[in-house]
Amino acid sequence: MAGDIVLWGALNSGHSYKARLYLLLAGVDHAYNRVDLSIPRAERPADFRAVSPYGEVPVLKHGPQVLAQSNAILLHLVRSCGKFGVEDAAGLDQITQWLFWEANRIGRSYPNYRYCRLLDPNVDPGLLGWFEATAKDDLAFMDQVLAEKDFLTGQFSVADISCAAYLLYGDLKRLELGDYAHVEAWLDRIRAMSGWQHPFEVMG
Repeated sequence: MAGDIVLWGALNSGHSYKARLYLLLAGVDHAYNRVDLSIPRAERPADFRAVSPYGEVPVLKHGPQVLAQSNAILLHLVRSCGKFGVEDAAGLDQITQWLFWEANRIGRSYPNYRYCRLLDPNVDPGLLGWFEATAKDDLAFMDQVLAEKDFLTGQFSVADISCAAYLLYGDLKRLELGDYAHVEAWLDRIRAMSGWQHPFEVMG
């Protein structure tokens, strides 16, 4: 497997960071190519346009296989690398449920709130307020779950990678939305893992 994985991602794309973080924590050899999303899609690098089915990041090329969508990439890596998954079907269902929740909740609310707070000075205040309210709800839910266990499914898995990716940027002080002590402790546990690197160090 080593040497035949290529990932395309972007600096502020936590979805891209999910895939890169998996590869780093799993110790999987890979190549990483940064895509500048400020460039119009038609002008982005030819190698990226050739493999990206939606013109978006992340994209993972594993040998002849090409995958887009971050959570689909994570599930592929679990199957092909054999790490950060679970051993039975019930556990896989639990992980899959978290991945769908992430896509609909924390993977939508917090990244949009972060983008509006840090990168869009002209954001509509009502829209910012909506993202803030939903992010608070999602963080509160996660905080409640993590009060009873170290990781979302009980053991570290791609569910944690998926739900933590944008939060690990850490550029909104104390998540800027309230006091979520159990979420903060969970993020610290992930940061303490061998292979972890800050997204600004590995996505640029």
